[in-house]
Amino acid sequence: MEQEAREAGSVTRSQNVLYVMPHDWASIAQFLEPLVERIDAGAPDVQLLVVAPDSDVAAAIGAAAVKVIGERDLQIVAATSSARAARLLKIRPAQIVTGTPSTIVELLRSAAIKLDTVRAVCIAWADELLTRGDAPALETLMTEVPKDSARTIVTSELSAAVEEIVERYARRARKVITAANETDAPVAVEYVTVSQASRVATLRRVLDAVDPASALVFAREGSTRAEVSDLLRSIGYGSDGEVKVGLVAPPSPALVVLFDLPASRQELREASGGAARTIALVQPRQISSLRALAAGGLVKPFTLPESGQLARDADVRTRVELRAILAEGHVGRELLALEPLLGDYDGIEIAAAVLQLLERERQARQALANAAPAVARGSAPMVKLFVSVGARDNARASDLVGAIANQGGVSSAELGKVDVRESHSIVEVAPNVADTIIERVTGTTIKGRRAIVRRDEGVESRGGRPPRGDRPDRGERGERRDRGERGERGAFRGERSERGARPGRGERGDRNERSDRGDRPPRRPRTEDRGE
Repeated sequence: MEQEAREAGSVTRSQNVLYVMPHDWASIAQFLEPLVERIDAGAPDVQLLVVAPDSDVAAAIGAAAVKVIGERDLQIVAATSSARAARLLKIRPAQIVTGTPSTIVELLRSAAIKLDTVRAVCIAWADELLTRGDAPALETLMTEVPKDSARTIVTSELSAAVEEIVERYARRARKVITAANETDAPVAVEYVTVSQASRVATLRRVLDAVDPASALVFAREGSTRAEVSDLLRSIGYGSDGEVKVGLVAPPSPALVVLFDLPASRQELREASGGAARTIALVQPRQISSLRALAAGGLVKPFTLPESGQLARDADVRTRVELRAILAEGHVGRELLALEPLLGDYDGIEIAAAVLQLLERERQARQALANAAPAVARGSAPMVKLFVSVGARDNARASDLVGAIANQGGVSSAELGKVDVRESHSIVEVAPNVADTIIERVTGTTIKGRRAIVRRDEGVESRGGRPPRGDRPDRGERGERRDRGERGERGAFRGERSERGARPGRGERGDRNERSDRGDRPPRRPRTEDRGE
């Protein structure tokens, strides 16, 4: 299978390739290996550029490249930080560079890299990159890539937006689709959302919760297999085959845990092997790929016992509060307000909706209550995030807080001010969870609209007019003199007299001195002046 993938992915200098495959750490090698084979180790310049949707994917691509190149003398830089990457590239040029479009554009502007020597460019994964709103930076980047460079585009979903990207940057690309056709038998899969660093710990928690008599942990890479084997040995599983690590399950196992995501539906069927239960450890961005692999089978979350117990405890407390309110019997006004809904909905459905509103309001109040103490303690300043859902979508602050807290997996203490505007909203969050919220909330639905979350660029960087409160005072606008700087009115008129204008009244002198202006005699003195 690996040989067939290598032959299917081979490219020539004038050939473009489009991969449609699940978003998985182990899948990177399938499209990366044929590109790495084209690199000339004797040339130190950038020859392969891989554009990633975020820093985590860029780091994963860099790690996969290290395994692919093996003993070859090639330099790799995963530009997860533009400042660090710029410094390293000036010291030691690299043949392989990977990073987000905005990061690579920063490296170009700082002259840390040049792309005129690039032989191949890869955009992975294009669908997620478009969701994050990086199309403008990608456009700037692709104008610097040589036109004769080979183009590879990787996507988990072939949408209309992705097809437009393919048409623009990789025309007549040959398609390599790893998933099978739509007639495949559906497979039921449960999933637990994890990060790359938490997979091993989550695997242990899944085995503790299910306690299978026989199981397979699906792991494709040698390093991950060793990692899983060490875990199994540490928690008491021996070498008798009770829990195996590999690609193909034994006949009818009790459990299959997908430590890595299969690259195709066929690989998923081979891994499942008629298992009674299949649980996948996936990142939030991989859920759509998992649904595609399931071929219409039921895909639902698997709740770990600890999380379920916490949720049940919270529900118990809520029911106690509701019982206390119902026991008081003072709900007449509320009954009249909800009565019109009974024609369309059942009473329990209305109560569930009211309970959801209550939880959102609680989360919003808790977020506001925790924001002020954080500022008072002198903590790091909050980061502002742009959310593409606003008042015209009937969104409220509580809706945004609830979505971010639930989908982003952050506590209310890490949320600050929520400013709901007409077409979008600005949400303040703690700096340490900003990237997590961007990754997990982007693509989710808030008030019926698909949300896009990114760091707020500010008004100035978007070229907009600054708000009225930020405009400079009139005294700072320029060199226009204040009226008080003109001096005495008579002196100002005196300046006009030098241009032949009428002199000011203060400079006319005594009326008796006007005889020099003509034949008019001086004024006749008064009687007392003549001594009469």
